[in-house]
Amino acid sequence: MRSPIKNLLVGSLLLFGGVACADLEVINLNDADAERALATAGDVEALISGSYNSWFRGVYSYSGPGMFLSNAAFQHNAPWANAGMEVYARIPRVSIVNSVADSNYSYFVRPWYYSYRAIAAVADGLKALDNPEIAEEIGAANVARARAYGKFVLGIAHATVAVIFDRGFVVDETTDLSQPQEPMDYNELMTAALAYLDEAATLAAATSFTLPNAWMQADITNQQLAKIAKSFKARFRAAVARTPAERAAVNWAAVIADVDAGVTEDLVLYYDDYNGWSWDVLGYVTYPGWTSAAYFIWGMADQSGNYQKWLALSLDAKNTKFADGSDVLIITPDTRFPQGSTVAAQRTAQGEVIHIATATPAGDTWKRPERGVWRWSWYKPFRGWEYWQEEQFFQPEIKVTEMRLLKAEGLFRTNNKAGAATLINQTRTAAGLNATDANGTNTSCVPKLPNGSCGD
Repeated sequence: MRSPIKNLLVGSLLLFGGVACADLEVINLNDADAERALATAGDVEALISGSYNSWFRGVYSYSGPGMFLSNAAFQHNAPWANAGMEVYARIPRVSIVNSVADSNYSYFVRPWYYSYRAIAAVADGLKALDNPEIAEEIGAANVARARAYGKFVLGIAHATVAVIFDRGFVVDETTDLSQPQEPMDYNELMTAALAYLDEAATLAAATSFTLPNAWMQADITNQQLAKIAKSFKARFRAAVARTPAERAAVNWAAVIADVDAGVTEDLVLYYDDYNGWSWDVLGYVTYPGWTSAAYFIWGMADQSGNYQKWLALSLDAKNTKFADGSDVLIITPDTRFPQGSTVAAQRTAQGEVIHIATATPAGDTWKRPERGVWRWSWYKPFRGWEYWQEEQFFQPEIKVTEMRLLKAEGLFRTNNKAGAATLINQTRTAAGLNATDANGTNTSCVPKLPNGSCGD
């Protein structure tokens, strides 16, 4: 195909040669600079307001890492090669191939590009607010709103890079991009991200405003934004740890403080599947033909000994049935799981969170045995199922339950088992389990650990 831009450039050069003595100022409309692109208040606000959507599309889309990370973490299993799920959930694990030639390259680099797209938009927008004419046109209240929101997005976008990648760059409105930038390791990057979230909370608390609904798919007040920033801080501060030692070394006192300063009700946003807000990760990991609950994790609810019996098998022998033909069932008093001791009984008494497929043996996920029958399971995670199945697009970005259990972990790790038990028991007793006591004693024996002992 011929390039009209190339032809235009050649023609311009010929013209320039013919009138070399004339003074010509040619504006290249295909290479707009920031000054012209942000010439009005509307331009600036549009750039900043769209930054959360850029971040969202980087972490929750089909083309991102969410689906293969969920598989690798045993949050769910799928036998499909889509979105890197099969390859990056293999046992033993395989290294991520950091090469554009690799077929799965796009899935793990997407949050990098989209996080930095959000960061760049905010950085340019906030820098433009230093222009007195732009600031006057926007108005003092809206400038304050834009700054608080912008710092919030800088926080979550930098934190996302820190959680997923080894290194990254800190960029904001003060960064001189004409100079080479030095990358920071993930812990330094997280420190910067948490500082942006703190700044966002401080700025939001200082000025009264409500974010336009389109910015985050909800009408969020300044006080709510301050709390949301604190909750994201708690989430990311814990999530950045790469090893058990790093998780233990998290500043759990700070996590607890941020939880206490954070949301007091679920942050529910309208993640419209049809208008640029498709939460593909939630949709696919709860889609019947694409998901099953991994025995490796969910099996710890079992009280029958099936879990330990299944774990003891070789990897190739792990399946939905034992050698004697009996089914690998999770039999537990936990009402989040199906109740009963047979497949038929459990199909009748489905759980609140985990179901057994009612159509084909496992809703079409008993496929591709060469990819590992250990991926197969009778069970399917049900929480969030309504997002695609019933098109219920109001979904929680942050749940109070998540924050409560993060705080419980913080209390546990700071040797306050009684405090941790109080918080954890809100979930346990609601699921029909006995309350754990102040010493951490678990009389229901859910979870039962791989060695058969009761978890504390």
